Amino acid sequence: MFIRPATAADAALLADLSAVTMREAFGPPHNPAPVVDAYIQSALTPERLASELDDKRSSFFIADQDGSAVGFAKLRRHAPPRRMPLPYRGRGQAIEIQRIYLLNSQVGRGQGRLLMNYCLDWARQQGYKAVWLGVWERNERALGFYQRMGFERFGFHYFQFGPERQRDYWLVKIIDA
Repeated sequence: MFIRPATAADAALLADLSAVTMREAFGPPHNPAPVVDAYIQSALTPERLASELDDKRSSFFIADQDGSAVGFAKLRRHAPPRRMPLPYRGRGQAIEIQRIYLLNSQVGRGQGRLLMNYCLDWARQQGYKAVWLGVWERNERALGFYQRMGFERFGFHYFQFGPERQRDYWLVKIIDA
């Protein structure tokens, strides 16, 4: 697998990949298809992703397998949650892995670990001491993966997904050791 930084030219590719991975991860039986499709149409359009790619606080990476995009990650620089452990709560100490997704066909093949390690190495090279992310409390596959990668829970927040208020756990991994 080859991982590369995304460019502005990748907006449509990321929108397509986001739509597929969103349906795979959060569609039926977890959520009704119309709710997932509405989210995709509002939050994962090529125009919206082009804007996110242009945001200097965001960094996207695309995972490629044999010439096809099979996953991606988005890291975003902004203030961590107030419950973030000290001293990683300070400015420039931690970065969020806001999205990290693989096609279901790639899960269980070590690709997720490669993509996550790429993100962790990149964050470390940028001088961050910790990474944090949010994960839906009912996404057991992702929770298990993050636990195996050394993430620990430190709090939660709520995310409005269509008509449902869903709880996401905040997880952190210290990377300065």
